[in-house]
Amino acid sequence: MKISGHQGQGRPLQVLHRVLRLYLQPQAAYTLRELLEGVKTADKNTLFHHVFHAVRAKHLLPPMYNNDFARWVGEEVGDEELAAALSDISGAEPTTIEDIRKELVAILEPAADERRGKSEFVFVGMEPVVVETKYVAQTLAEFLDLVEVVPGESILYHFVTRWVLCGAARNDFSTWLDKNFGLAEVADELSRVTSWRSTARRR
Repeated sequence: MKISGHQGQGRPLQVLHRVLRLYLQPQAAYTLRELLEGVKTADKNTLFHHVFHAVRAKHLLPPMYNNDFARWVGEEVGDEELAAALSDISGAEPTTIEDIRKELVAILEPAADERRGKSEFVFVGMEPVVVETKYVAQTLAEFLDLVEVVPGESILYHFVTRWVLCGAARNDFSTWLDKNFGLAEVADELSRVTSWRSTARRR
């Protein structure tokens, strides 16, 4: 059997696309202590945006930072050591957004004091809307072709958002490869990819 053209269990992969509406939250942080409190109380969509939007907009962040909290601490407060620690959070499966919150809090709490940033950290909320795209994969060959052309936001949704924010057991691609084709080892290898270092960004 030539698996690349085979439909496996006959479960198609419907590619979805996430459209975001961003808005400013009334919450802002001027000091490290206030940043810590903001991380503790921010809703999960806001926290997800500040941690993972670097995957979608890597060109907006300097290469040494992979999330907004690290950038603010490094550039605005001037604590490069703390910024490096914030940039080193895991973000890999099976981490959830609450796991990430706990990790950020554990890093920030020992350093949370009244040191101020040159400008405030403004928390940005997001309201996601998920829609179906025209892309559907029935076979592995079709899946590989789709990965080359679907929008980066769709890759991010299936590869990161579904398990970090939506509570899925793992990313949609690994689930499909395992359940539809029995490719457990390939699925596990894909699940070990660290999202913000490896997820493709396309425009």
